[in-house]
Amino acid sequence: MVTLEQIDELRKRVNVSYEEAKKTLEKNDGDLIKSIIELEKKKGRKDERKGSFTNAANRLLALKLSIKNRDGNTLLNVPLVLVVLTFLMSFWTVIVLLVMALLTSCQINVYRDKGVNMHNIKQNVKKTVDKIKDKSEEIFKDDEEETEDTDDEPENEIIIE
Repeated sequence: MVTLEQIDELRKRVNVSYEEAKKTLEKNDGDLIKSIIELEKKKGRKDERKGSFTNAANRLLALKLSIKNRDGNTLLNVPLVLVVLTFLMSFWTVIVLLVMALLTSCQINVYRDKGVNMHNIKQNVKKTVDKIKDKSEEIFKDDEEETEDTDDEPENEIIIE
């Protein structure tokens, strides 16, 4: 027999519906720990599927287009997605550039870069935002200190005698 207190406790710990909590507790004969473990495993599988966008983005960003001149110097190294988007927006520009690369004996490669990771990009963006936030707080703090120092003299006052 499963009690309402057990269902509430399971819901509080794993964040599931009453129905799912009740079914899991009944399946595990009211054992709260087994039910928590089972639901966390299910939730982990769901979270993996949610990460499919990130996985797809990682695979798309890993495809790169590289153009090298005769000497082996890299002229262009960009994600292939960017080339395709540019192609869609400016068809003739991309065609002309590719023809010029072929006429000048450039080597065009499409390859998969293993170092690109969407998670790393997210972390870099977060670090940058945090730095901007910290710097802006410093600026506002410095501005407040300056206004406190100059409170003795009224600003924006014109005296005509």
